[in-house]
Amino acid sequence: MIEATSAKERVLNVAEELFHERGYTAVSMRDIADALEMRQASLYYHVPDGKEQLFVEVTERGLHRHQDGLAEAIQKAEPKIETQLKAAANWFASHMPMKLLSMLETDMLAISAENSQKLVYMAYEAMFMPIANLFAEAMDRGEVRRMDPNRLSGHFLALMDGVSYTSTAGHALEPIDQLVDDMIDVFLYGAYPR
Repeated sequence: MIEATSAKERVLNVAEELFHERGYTAVSMRDIADALEMRQASLYYHVPDGKEQLFVEVTERGLHRHQDGLAEAIQKAEPKIETQLKAAANWFASHMPMKLLSMLETDMLAISAENSQKLVYMAYEAMFMPIANLFAEAMDRGEVRRMDPNRLSGHFLALMDGVSYTSTAGHALEPIDQLVDDMIDVFLYGAYPR
């Protein structure tokens, strides 16, 4: 059974990499099988329902990883909005980006409505809600002015999509921790002189 589990993990890892690089529609089961150096028919042993099942499993796994890592980073941070957002941003910057905006605009339209809805809800719970909760708690502590915490969470995650892409793609012109610090500073305090 250990061998089957490691074989499935290998399938998930390769599929995740290909879906991440090209997107759902640009990857075929043949592409995945070729990257795994296996027959396409053998790939269906691990995912009998095909490419959509594989995409859903890969995305669920990535969302669980993000949810657990984000929760741990936030929990370890001092209960102060700036510190918590920096912890969340550093966690995002150090991991493969989910490319949420791209997924919503393309990948989710190419899969069944049921699976799309399920993954969107999981993404909401895994990444959106923890950040919205940070902002709501910061408002209760008087650290930030009253605004819609959901809107703030959406803005923050859009920035994180860019920061984490920049960091993992090697495009950062400065150290990532400096990029994160500057981004959080502007996000919380604006670009106006103090």
